Amino acid sequence: MDCSEEVQSLSDEASTPMELKKGMSIFLDILRRADKNDDGKLSFEEFKAYFSDGVLSGEELRELFHTIDTHNTDNVDTDELCEYFSQHLGEYENVLAALEDLNSTVLRAMDKTKKEYQESTHLEQFVTRFLLKETTSQLQSLQSSIECAMETTAEQTRQERCDDVVRCDDKELRLEPVEEEVMGGTTKSHILIVQRQLSVMEDERDEFRLALRQYIDCASAQTGCLHVSVQRLANESRFILYEFWEHSNVWKNHLQTNYSKTFQRGNVDFLETPEVMTTMLVPASWWVLNNN
Repeated sequence: MDCSEEVQSLSDEASTPMELKKGMSIFLDILRRADKNDDGKLSFEEFKAYFSDGVLSGEELRELFHTIDTHNTDNVDTDELCEYFSQHLGEYENVLAALEDLNSTVLRAMDKTKKEYQESTHLEQFVTRFLLKETTSQLQSLQSSIECAMETTAEQTRQERCDDVVRCDDKELRLEPVEEEVMGGTTKSHILIVQRQLSVMEDERDEFRLALRQYIDCASAQTGCLHVSVQRLANESRFILYEFWEHSNVWKNHLQTNYSKTFQRGNVDFLETPEVMTTMLVPASWWVLNNN
């Protein structure tokens, strides 16, 4: 082999993508969805928009980005995503492998159904419809369980940060759970205030307004919701949403509702930057006194 052939061989070897382990193909799909400009890699802004979960701060996300970016290119590619997450999957390595098999199995079944359904007998068509309905029910039940666990873990982290220390005027104010006297009776010690900052893309503003109105209508009707209001900053496509809830458990239940999850999923396409969410506990008497 001459020098040119050797160089070409090394070049081919370097350009060969890493062989993915079973279950890791999900990261190909993650990069495809997160890569808004279709250049095959993620900038920090693309990374932040996709991976922000409302718990990690911007600095923490940036630190994570540079940890994954082992090639030090200020971009993250599929190999780097796979390399990082493969070290932290634990039991989820088996879960992702099972999902990969499930996806292939379902797609094969759907392809066969599409080809054979019209030529089947009425009884066979009934069985197909029944199995499709039951498969959908099982998948929805599984999805609900996963989403519930996801929302619960995220809210627990947010609540731990909120309950620990609330900073006000550069001083630490610790919130102790005390019962307060209000107009001769008692009330729950604190209510939860949620502030959500949403920077909307210009061409998605109308769709976002519609989704926001639907969300506010549903949230306002939720048991335990005291008040929901929204403010749009002048000359900006930035909205600030304020939600007042009777207590944190009501808020957790709200996060698990279909309308809340639909709004969160839609925001991935509507927002220029990830949503910024902050929560704070305040004495319940403040709300009672201000509304009497």
